[in-house]
Amino acid sequence: MTRPVMKALPEKGFADKRSRKARLSILVGASISVLAFWLIARSVNLSEVVFALAQSDLRWVALAFFTQLLAMLALVRRWQILLRPYPTHFLKLAQIYFITHLLNTLLPVKLGIVARIALPVEMEGLNTGFAIGSIAIEKVVDTLFMLALLLALAPFVPLPLWLRESLAASVLLVFVGFLALASVRRIRAPLLSALAHVETRFLGAQSKRLVTLVTGMLESIAQLTQRREALAVLVWTLLMWFAGILVNQMLLLALGIPADWSAAWFLLVVLQLGTRVPALPANLGVFHYLVILALGMYGVSASAALAYALLLHLIVFILPAIIGAACALPVSAELLRLASAGRQRAAKGEHAAQ
Repeated sequence: MTRPVMKALPEKGFADKRSRKARLSILVGASISVLAFWLIARSVNLSEVVFALAQSDLRWVALAFFTQLLAMLALVRRWQILLRPYPTHFLKLAQIYFITHLLNTLLPVKLGIVARIALPVEMEGLNTGFAIGSIAIEKVVDTLFMLALLLALAPFVPLPLWLRESLAASVLLVFVGFLALASVRRIRAPLLSALAHVETRFLGAQSKRLVTLVTGMLESIAQLTQRREALAVLVWTLLMWFAGILVNQMLLLALGIPADWSAAWFLLVVLQLGTRVPALPANLGVFHYLVILALGMYGVSASAALAYALLLHLIVFILPAIIGAACALPVSAELLRLASAGRQRAAKGEHAAQ
């Protein structure tokens, strides 16, 4: 009778620790968002914000939204390339991506990333480790492009201290990513052998979950070492980032904000870096305050910048989330099943510990 209890206690402790960590992250994120809202309220004139929105050119706004959709579809296409040699379907991956965007918009701590791993594993038959590896590669590649963009902007824009500090952390991330990419083929065999030995010793000869997971991750990373795949990823990443810059520029035109050509580029980098901090769902508050800070460096008033932030937030978060809601309807049963399975596993752990 004591063995199940002793075995379940670590599981319950881990679940409790994870729950506390999630609550702490939500609390920190909410605090940061509330602070951002307070700073915004101190610096803007709401009547000027409303006037700027009323005077905006809706043709540019509509074109910006269409361009944002193209950027998101370019990301999906890049993801499909990173998932090779699995024979994935573009429309299914697009459906999954918009669903996870919806979840990230509605839920705290970007929980949609879990669905972006679980759904392709269920719907496309992917290896879990391979799916995780593809998303990890995305982050490294995007960070690399962000660094390149910052280097291009450095002669034209005085970078604030917090941005330079974020840049240092990003450089470290890219260095680790390149190191992993360069050594993956060399360390693959000994690493898998060592993991198999550890897993067999502690979990039994029949258990191969850890080895299977790591194998998929290493295969995903190794896939990018092929010249053809790397070139395709580079092209789609360029298109995606260029579309993001166009979205920013179109909204400047929509609101009639006279800003230097570098403003759209600089704003993209600031938002990419700044929205990584914990915040309320859809980066409420933080997103808008970052836009005010970035455009303020170009002499744009806080009220005009907030009007711009509201339009950009609508295009980047809200409207794609509506598309995600439509995409979620056909797979709502699958989403509920995955959520139910997670709750059942947690309930079993708690019951065994009692």
